[in-house]
Amino acid sequence: MTFLEAMNIPAAVNASVGAGRSVISLYIENHEWDDLRENIVKKLREIAGIFDVPAPEVAVRDLEEASWRDAWKRFARVYRFGSELVVKPTWRRLRKDPGCPVISIDPRMAFGTGGHASTRLCIHHLRFIRRKRPDCLESVLDVGTGSGILAIAAVLFGAGRTVATDIDPDAVRVARENAALNGVAEHIRFTMDPLREISGRFGLIMANIFESVLIELLDDFKRRLAKDGMLVVSGLLASQGGGFVEKASAAGLRKRRQRRAGSWISYVFEAAR
Repeated sequence: MTFLEAMNIPAAVNASVGAGRSVISLYIENHEWDDLRENIVKKLREIAGIFDVPAPEVAVRDLEEASWRDAWKRFARVYRFGSELVVKPTWRRLRKDPGCPVISIDPRMAFGTGGHASTRLCIHHLRFIRRKRPDCLESVLDVGTGSGILAIAAVLFGAGRTVATDIDPDAVRVARENAALNGVAEHIRFTMDPLREISGRFGLIMANIFESVLIELLDDFKRRLAKDGMLVVSGLLASQGGGFVEKASAAGLRKRRQRRAGSWISYVFEAAR
């Protein structure tokens, strides 16, 4: 997930590539830009330093509100996960019935449209677990639910008791609305309780968040994981994967499976025996 998502920037975003350069456009209201500029420039420099490339230039120009308010929606895609699931923005129409469950998502200020590699990786692992370990779906916990997309997908795949938590009240509100939109609101309990305060154990825990937060939560993941349960983690750069697996192993978790998409990597763990 990107630094824009981490900072919860209220902006429309699109990207283009050409003439040997990439351009990322952020459409931000003037009063918000004043507060965000310093953080954006700082993060861009940090990322440039990691990849040893020149820091990107930041240019500003005024646009009419009508020109940008919904501009980012033009770039939102429909994502198909084999013959098992379709994820689409609420404003996109399908030309024909795909013959499988369809999730319609309006992320607004929350993370998770199916477009980011870290989210897609989680869904691919979820497909695997549905086929190979359907018993894990008897109880599901989605940590850092964002738009609610993973919890919704789990329910559509047959999950039983499902809990979704996020520390951001806006994300919880959006996730509830998306669950209602997809007809599964009554099957998911949404909460802002931190992981350590959630009771019970779960056959499947999913967490698509940042490496630093994932590391902090490793012991809590282990405590909340049912016997023979599975933990899906995503939000990791491939360069972070080896170190994370070592820390997970030290916390009593054994790597069962991994999947990579570009520079992102995701894992499935189970409790070590």
